[in-house]
Amino acid sequence: MSHTRFCSWRPSLRLEQALLLGALALVVLTLYLEHWGLRCLLLAGYLAALYTCYRGSRLQLTRRLSLLLLVLALSILPIALERGDASTLYWDWGGWGIGYAGLRQALSTGLRSFSSALILLALLQLLPLYRLYSVLRSLGVPQLFIELVELTYRYIFVLEETTTQIRRAQLSRLGYQGGLSAQIADSTLLLSRTFILSQVEADKLYLGLQSRGYEDEPAAPSAPSTTPLVLELRGLGYRYEEAEEALKSLDLEIKRGASIALLGHNGAGKSTLFLLLSGLLEGWSGELLLEGQLVPSKERSLLRRRIALVLQNSNYQLFTPSVEDELRYGLRKLGLAEAALEQRLEELLERYELRPLRHRAPHELSEGQRKWLALVAVLSTDPEVILLDEPTAALDAVYTRRVLGLLEELRAAGKTLIVSTHDMELAYQLAEEVILLERGELRTHRAAAAFWQDEALLQQVGLAQPWAFKVAQSAPRPAAFVTERERKDSEYSLPVFLHAPSYPILVVGGGKGAWRKAQSLLERRIPLRILAPSLCPELAEAVAAGLCNWEEGRYRGIEDLRGAQLVLLALGDRAREAELARELEAAGRLYACLSDPLLGSVQLGATLQREGLTLSLRSDYRLPELTQALKAHWGAQLPEGLASELQQLSELRRAAHRLEEGEAAAEARAAYEAGKEKLFAQLRLR
Repeated sequence: MSHTRFCSWRPSLRLEQALLLGALALVVLTLYLEHWGLRCLLLAGYLAALYTCYRGSRLQLTRRLSLLLLVLALSILPIALERGDASTLYWDWGGWGIGYAGLRQALSTGLRSFSSALILLALLQLLPLYRLYSVLRSLGVPQLFIELVELTYRYIFVLEETTTQIRRAQLSRLGYQGGLSAQIADSTLLLSRTFILSQVEADKLYLGLQSRGYEDEPAAPSAPSTTPLVLELRGLGYRYEEAEEALKSLDLEIKRGASIALLGHNGAGKSTLFLLLSGLLEGWSGELLLEGQLVPSKERSLLRRRIALVLQNSNYQLFTPSVEDELRYGLRKLGLAEAALEQRLEELLERYELRPLRHRAPHELSEGQRKWLALVAVLSTDPEVILLDEPTAALDAVYTRRVLGLLEELRAAGKTLIVSTHDMELAYQLAEEVILLERGELRTHRAAAAFWQDEALLQQVGLAQPWAFKVAQSAPRPAAFVTERERKDSEYSLPVFLHAPSYPILVVGGGKGAWRKAQSLLERRIPLRILAPSLCPELAEAVAAGLCNWEEGRYRGIEDLRGAQLVLLALGDRAREAELARELEAAGRLYACLSDPLLGSVQLGATLQREGLTLSLRSDYRLPELTQALKAHWGAQLPEGLASELQQLSELRRAAHRLEEGEAAAEARAAYEAGKEKLFAQLRLR
């Protein structure tokens, strides 16, 4: 069997179980085997099997195995140390050294450990980690053991990532140059700092686990609350051990559905406030009320069930072996199981475009993908309040737009958003209120518009007015910084007719909504293309009549436009249409949305074409029935045969403009004016 076929092979569940049990049997054999020759022979076989089925870079595998050997050597070194004399010590350092018996025991332990690790690494090449956990569950392994294995797996990568970062920092500062002693010194420093920093990283990872309800029981369904205040803080304070107060007697009221920017310099207390509100710290002073109910510090898990925290570093919140397992973890915390859980999982993968990444390990994703996954994983538990710590930090333009678009959707859905950020432009774009902390104290909590106008306060606390706010004071605000609510208040449209052949049209969707969007275009015989998995009867009839073309399938992205300059979004899914609208806007295409006309860069009016006239109407108040009624009313006023009179009048007008000054020109103008007055009288326009 070739290497490619061997690596792409995927066994059935029964064979996967056999692979796992076989690997465990080899581990047991390796641990109990005493013959040194057979041990070495098995070790060589394990290495050959691992290199044969390894799917990544062989050089990378060699480096990882070398690091594993180094860690094992340091781990087993104490076994070889003993007290004795020259007759019992292989190396003697003043009565202490490496003894013959200890060295043999250490080598035996290291050989067994390394062989067992090779077996497990080879198993993971045949049985991906996300499948391994499914196999363990199918064998009835306790969930607690599986979760411990998941955490061990995540910690291994924390250790590897920390080592890589420290080594890069050393190399950037001329490390590992010079003689052998200098390289040994750098390596020793690398190992010592790795274990210290990995412990710090592990603490942060545990914090991320808690933020996703790791220690909590599955939440029981609760009735939606209608309390106007979702959070109340009365004299809330917090002090870390042997440190100055991080928060000092905060009095705050957070309204349901509010979008708030939490501002303040480093050390102002923003992170501490987030940790308290999300139930990750205990021992606060004062009172904290959730939806009118007092939350004792010892019962802070109540906060985690309704309030979700999205950490700035998404690595701390992602700890399972695959993307789909990250989402499945939160769904289990909601109490979902079996068919209901899998159905919801598939909906999330489709809704947030994670299906192509479902089997990828989170640590293999890009920074933008990890941030997106962490946000979706938190949203999968449907929290009432969402706390976001620098949600766009380290993101490129694509994922920044995706994250901001999702936050706009959450705000429109009535979620309460509190965003901690140092980006004033982001705060201006998202927030309707501003909370400003200074050295643990509340400096102000007010409407965003009033806050940005207070130049004296901004100067005192060292914050700059957002550029977009300054522009808005003297000129219309750029579209990127105009909120949906403001667009609704200042909506206007250009009365423009576009030459249809110059703007090829694509309709995304094939339902009744798509038919309503396309109907006026089809009536005018304007060519258009429909992309949808199926068609409603009206559109199917239009396709059969040759009025438009149908391509069976789903819209995948910009590549499906194929020259289309105008896109009509009629999917019947507001969230999905909003996401596609942002992509089309970034690509410079004209588009219209069925679910929300205010999202579109163009709007299709109720159009009538009769007797050589095109009447197009739209309502500023989103009243399509009214525009349709007016179209029918005015269309009924047009007399039969009007087209020929309009054509004659048009010829008189062209003749009047074509002739130079003189008697003929005057006669042409007089004939045109007479024809115009006659037509106006006929149409009762005078």
